[in-house]
Amino acid sequence: MPSDSELVERLQRFGFSETEADVYLAVVERGQATPSTVASAADVSTSYVYDIADTLEQHGVVSVDRHQSPTTIRARPPEEVLGDRVETMRETISAVTDRYEQPAEGFDSLSVVRSRQTLYDRFRQFIGTAESELFITVPADVLPELADELAAAVDRGVLVLLAVGGSTADLPASVLERVATVSKSWERGMTVYLTIDQSTGIISPSSLLDWKHGDAEAISFHNQSVAVAVESAFLGTIWSASEELVLRRPSSLPRTYDGFRSSVYDAALYTRQGRPVQAEMSARPTGTRDRPSPLTGEVVGVTQNFVEPTGAQFGMQNSLTLDTGDETVTVGGIGAFLEDYEATEVTLRPLE
Repeated sequence: MPSDSELVERLQRFGFSETEADVYLAVVERGQATPSTVASAADVSTSYVYDIADTLEQHGVVSVDRHQSPTTIRARPPEEVLGDRVETMRETISAVTDRYEQPAEGFDSLSVVRSRQTLYDRFRQFIGTAESELFITVPADVLPELADELAAAVDRGVLVLLAVGGSTADLPASVLERVATVSKSWERGMTVYLTIDQSTGIISPSSLLDWKHGDAEAISFHNQSVAVAVESAFLGTIWSASEELVLRRPSSLPRTYDGFRSSVYDAALYTRQGRPVQAEMSARPTGTRDRPSPLTGEVVGVTQNFVEPTGAQFGMQNSLTLDTGDETVTVGGIGAFLEDYEATEVTLRPLE
């Protein structure tokens, strides 16, 4: 049989506080008792017993007879009141289990890739899963191997930022526009980077993409922290130091975006062309857990690091400035901290 301390601990798992459990057990052991008797048994003040008895009565585990003198506290049958809680817990577990989705196998993992063919297969697989954004550096002679997958991502509306290493003389603008939203030339020694949707990616020496790659190894990852670090290095170092080659035309409007950065890219190009744009958002003040609410206004400013001229203070900064009619506010994506609001959904419309 469990000790008193073990029973108290178990009752706490049912939602009792430690003192409530002590008082409840004192009543259960006697069936019914006066507050003074319970106070002595539970080692608390009599006035406190009255307060706790009121709480326990609200929870349905005791009844309090205040018309009798002295007041009497009676325990309801434990198998009845605790049985109800057990059943509630079972129903809750069942409901949560029904909603539970097993995380994808391999999530939050790192793996080493040593084979050229495996690396290409991993590139194609990852690119095919991109939903909102994809950042990649590859040597120019490797790009044709991945062109179809990159073009399909662009067609899905994914924001594709491509830094091409080496000579791009044999890559016409029509090819670059097909495979990327923005293409740039990266002339330094090539480490190949791929990061997708801040979750998945690859880091590899470019030599592993050659037939004679020796002992070169790549790292494939499913890890948000690693992905954000790689993305930050890409935008803050590689992208900012690369030369712009080709910009893809902005999307036709209206459009609702899966990723905030895609909306920033389109807004930047439209406003640069002198074509006013209205943004309709679900947003909440930054640093809060408030439920997102509608926020609408004309886009009067864009801060971004995708195309020249940029106005971002650092590589990861992307925001829209809106004139709502009542005030001017800044909006960033999910996780924004410099802006006034963070947006969870964005729709852009042409403003007539």
